[in-house]
Amino acid sequence: ITLAEYFRDMGYNVSMMADSTSRWAEALREISGRLAEMPADSGYPAYLAARLASFYERAGKVKCLGSPDRTGSVTIVGAVSPPGGDFSDPVTAATLGIVQ
Repeated sequence: ITLAEYFRDMGYNVSMMADSTSRWAEALREISGRLAEMPADSGYPAYLAARLASFYERAGKVKCLGSPDRTGSVTIVGAVSPPGGDFSDPVTAATLGIVQ
C-alpha cells in the first residue's frame, strides 16, 4: 500500500488488488499467538478489525502536495476467502463492517 501511495502522491490513479486478506489475517493470528497476545474470536487478535480498517482507510482521492491542481487516488480491491464460504468468519465480518 505504501508503494501505491507513492504513485498516488505523484498524481496517478492507482488500483491495488489484495489477493486474500484472509491469508494475511491468518498470518496475523500466527504472529499474535507466538507473541502470547490475548486471542479474540476464533483465535484472531483483538485488534484484527482495527488493522483491516487501517488498511482500507488508506484508499481514496487526495490533492497532492506541491501542486493544488494535481490529484491522485488509490483504489483497493480486496478479496476475502472465508473457509467453507462461512460469512460469520471474523475476517469476513470485520471486512464487511468496514467496506459497506
